[in-house]
Amino acid sequence: MKNSDPVPLREQNEIDESSKTANDGDKKKEKDKQQDKKKKKQRNLWPLKALVITLFLSFAVNAGSELVLTGAQWWLATILTCVILVLGVLFDMIGTASTACDIEPFLSMASRKVKGAKTAVKLTKNSHIVSSVCCDIVGDICGIVSGVCAAAIFISLTSGFAENLNSIAQFFIKVGISAVVSTATITFKAVGKNFAVNNSNKIIFGVAKVLSVFHKEG
Repeated sequence: MKNSDPVPLREQNEIDESSKTANDGDKKKEKDKQQDKKKKKQRNLWPLKALVITLFLSFAVNAGSELVLTGAQWWLATILTCVILVLGVLFDMIGTASTACDIEPFLSMASRKVKGAKTAVKLTKNSHIVSSVCCDIVGDICGIVSGVCAAAIFISLTSGFAENLNSIAQFFIKVGISAVVSTATITFKAVGKNFAVNNSNKIIFGVAKVLSVFHKEG
């Protein structure tokens, strides 16, 4: 009789533990469902946010470039074109890297409280937004502005002797400048994408460390 008493008690403890485990599992599933719903809602709202951001950024950048480039010398327009080109390539690399990087090393670093790791995790989890902002919004705006810069270079170069050039010569000069700018943009972006895919984690962690300077990681 003494030996049979602990058996029901042990069985009861096992039942309690299994019930607790099941309850914890249900709570975790419910929490995961709520997080999934929240993410889906954010994704559904993102196109509208992207529309507003693009509208204001396009207006601001185009207005600024028109003010700066109106009557500007060809060398100033060329420098601005190079700056816009570099920005477009850099942001394109960041957007590409965000979709290609592996989140596991960042999670490991975040558990060790490495500075910038939590920001890198956020960037990776929201790669669709990072890619859209960097590649689509910023990239497209840079492409438009570089076209404006190319037109400014043409006007500046031909302003002194436009009357001596026939329409065919002006056409080829204008198309030639635009072709050079377009070729440089496409070539550097292609090289940048390849570099970003092969060094995605380094790029995202570098961006995260820079961003972590301006905000406190939670």
